[in-house]
Amino acid sequence: AHLGHLIVLNADGTTYLSKGNPGAIIYPRSAVKSLQASAMLKAGLTVSDEELAIVCASHSGSNAHIELVSKMLAKRDISLDLLQNAPDKPLGEKEKIAWGEKPAAQLSQNCSGKHAGMLITCRENNWDLTSYLELDHPLQIAIKNEIELLSGEKMAKATFDGCGAPLFAFSLLGLAKAI
Repeated sequence: AHLGHLIVLNADGTTYLSKGNPGAIIYPRSAVKSLQASAMLKAGLTVSDEELAIVCASHSGSNAHIELVSKMLAKRDISLDLLQNAPDKPLGEKEKIAWGEKPAAQLSQNCSGKHAGMLITCRENNWDLTSYLELDHPLQIAIKNEIELLSGEKMAKATFDGCGAPLFAFSLLGLAKAI
């Protein structure tokens, strides 16, 4: 048995299928990475397609992913020390095995691409790089505003995700509309 809520929308935003309570307030976690990226792009984030993909991804922590995030920051003269995502070992099974007993790191954590995008957005706007995860930082305000715009809802609550980024609560229906 699986318990949960389900909402499927038609292209025009009307409900096609609904089970449980799609109005339930949730913390969508990584499901909002594309919405966060939308806010960053509107705020002036300029990245290649490959870079945008990792900004939107929960990556596996492969060497290619780690190298891409490192290069993204290096080519914009942003120190790796400014990443504030939580350290972790790679997410992917093969990557975990290859990682071995090395300690957890910020670059291998699955949200490092998103955090790199946040830092680049801050750099492009001359916003403070050291406080980019604070709820009252211009970047996080822009992200909250974008999610509210796309979902058609005010954010019910805010907390912090496991990676350290602000996380906003809203309904499953709002998430479906935003996506």
